Amino acid sequence: MQVVFITGVQAQESTEVAQMMAASPFGPVPEPDPEARIWVLEEGDAWPWLAGYAPLAFDSEVFGLGVARLAPLLHADPWPGAGALGQGAALLAHLCGRARSEGIDCLMSRVDSRDVLAAQDLEAAGASLVDVSVEWALDLEGLAPVPEPPEGLSLRPWQEEDHEPLAQLCAASFCDLEAYADRFALDPRLRPGCPELYRRWMANSLAGEQADQVLVLAGGGGGGLAGFITLRLAHEDGPAWVVLNAVAEDRRGQGLYNCLLTHGLAWLKEQGAPEARVRTKLSQQAVIRAWSKLGAAQDGSDLTFHLWLTEA
Repeated sequence: MQVVFITGVQAQESTEVAQMMAASPFGPVPEPDPEARIWVLEEGDAWPWLAGYAPLAFDSEVFGLGVARLAPLLHADPWPGAGALGQGAALLAHLCGRARSEGIDCLMSRVDSRDVLAAQDLEAAGASLVDVSVEWALDLEGLAPVPEPPEGLSLRPWQEEDHEPLAQLCAASFCDLEAYADRFALDPRLRPGCPELYRRWMANSLAGEQADQVLVLAGGGGGGLAGFITLRLAHEDGPAWVVLNAVAEDRRGQGLYNCLLTHGLAWLKEQGAPEARVRTKLSQQAVIRAWSKLGAAQDGSDLTFHLWLTEA
């Protein structure tokens, strides 16, 4: 048994990698990043494990650390067994050593919630679970008429004067440990940079890079914003998405999320989207109930791990 290195481009062109991806029992596997550095555990003519990582430039810049995505992470045996666990542990130990020597501080990995083998090997390597999320899909064909916003509030596309209030609301909402508790906020080493990450995410959304439309509920406390929703149309045959949405802390529990959601979904439908999707934390029961009431169906779930390679 030996460990063999291949580049991301070689992985994209490899018949063996394509076969491992097609054989995965946990749904479609994204194509390897061309910038990925990938190691294969080779046993005779068989490849029982494959793992790689690619740097995350945006995250690394925001946090001032070397951050990379641990992907792909593929294995021939679908379920845990002593042999498969040992093989995965050996390959991850090799990968972590190489990543550490190349200046990577943290590896982030997202695996299907059914992939217990990958999850157990990540935990054995020292990774911590930081997020459990679900994905929901909604057919927009029979979308019900949208309600009027509550009295005193107006729902409209964002305007230039909303830029800073939106950045502030986005950062406050997703980094709030008592509310959404994003994975970056839950990780003590990344928590200080969580607000800046979401400020930049909102700025990129307003610039059209991460969203095609941002709707706001205006007229909140002090004449500010009561909430927002960012929307992305389908690109390259993918689905349309509700990406980010939040309600101001002093306006939560008043049904404003439902108002934002139905107006956002209506906008996507008007643009020709047949379906909309959302990915949210399992703990966000209000969001899950809202989508379920509209007729959406859960279409997957995943676990996210952070694996630190350097000391604090």
